[in-house]
Amino acid sequence: MTGSSTTGKGGFRIMPFDDAHFDEIVSDCPEATFYHTRCWARILLDTFPQLEDRSIIFSIDDCEYALPAFSWKRLGGLLKTTHSSFPFLYGAPLPLNDLSLAAALGYLKEESQSLVVVGNPFAASRPETDQSAQLVNTEEATHLLALPDTTEAFWNDVLTSRKRNDIRRLTKKGVRVERSTNESDVTAFYDLYLKRKLTWSQAPGLIYPRRLYDVMIAHGGDAVRLYMVRFEDRVIGGTFVCQFNGISHYQAGYYDHDAGRLRPNVLAQNQIIQDAIEEGNRIYDMLPSAGIPSVVKFKESFGASEVTFDRWEQMGRLHRFQKWVRGQIRR
Repeated sequence: MTGSSTTGKGGFRIMPFDDAHFDEIVSDCPEATFYHTRCWARILLDTFPQLEDRSIIFSIDDCEYALPAFSWKRLGGLLKTTHSSFPFLYGAPLPLNDLSLAAALGYLKEESQSLVVVGNPFAASRPETDQSAQLVNTEEATHLLALPDTTEAFWNDVLTSRKRNDIRRLTKKGVRVERSTNESDVTAFYDLYLKRKLTWSQAPGLIYPRRLYDVMIAHGGDAVRLYMVRFEDRVIGGTFVCQFNGISHYQAGYYDHDAGRLRPNVLAQNQIIQDAIEEGNRIYDMLPSAGIPSVVKFKESFGASEVTFDRWEQMGRLHRFQKWVRGQIRR
């Protein structure tokens, strides 16, 4: 994506764009996440052909900011929603403050009928939006684990004795966790996702295509990890992890419900955290839990604490009409 400088209201100026400069801004920002990087952008654009890259570099008072943004088109382009990052992961401008958020929202509102800006739990501050902006501001929560300096400290001081006993018992039983880049393991992971999806009480807003995980392996490099859990040469679980800027993000994990007694999710999380500590990461981000109490309890059992952040949305007229029509059909 390239472009020339454009000056707008309040000194807001869109700067010439290139991937290297965007990533330079991201790399210099302590609150940056993997989901702000151009690596994640390339993964998304290679996976979802209906996405249009609207990411920009902009300046205010000679300070530069990076904004990841992607437009999602439906119904032949009649409906268009612009997201900061995608799908439903952290975005918002870097760095995030009152000025950068207002500028980013102004730009996104001009670009699309509807917009979704997901905040950033790692930001130094939580900016407020102008009430006249007619945006719906909601609060989301993730669970963050501040990683200790050593794996021994995590094992002895963070994990409960019950967790430690579970891990020892299951490891002796032959359950093992391995990192993989094999296509057959991506297939097994995706099969677990499809199987698990059938048990959900509500249909997901977006069904992830198999290609997403293939592209993550192909383009992610050292930033993307796939952990597979096996028992007697059978895959019973799998988890994708993304890491950047000292943060390991739990991206997606699915497990064989029939193998629940073998606790594949427990062993996978333990290995992910141990590896993150050994590689010098400082935070393990377990991502939002959709308000599901059992998921929250599981994450807190590993020592993670809830951290809240903001989400801003504006639904255009066509989207509101479509939502009303769907409601009428369901009645």
